[in-house]
Amino acid sequence: MNRSQKEALKEKIEKLDPQEHAQLFEVVKRYTETYTKTQNGVLVSSDSLPDECLREMERMVLFYIDQRKRMDADAVERKALSRM
Repeated sequence: MNRSQKEALKEKIEKLDPQEHAQLFEVVKRYTETYTKTQNGVLVSSDSLPDECLREMERMVLFYIDQRKRMDADAVERKALSRM
């Protein structure tokens, strides 16, 4: 995975909820023990992660984003139906 793809993934991850961050961290822990815990969370260098891990994380992030879009669309539809 090249640098621009890693940056795009990082930006998507930053928009996720804390619960989703925790699930992504479980994936990271399967591939590396190299990370730093801080008061604000966990820091991981993307250079220390194999491409397989990054691809798995990307699939999860895309799934989370898709689910959020579906839930938002459902909420709009429910609100429209409740006005009838």
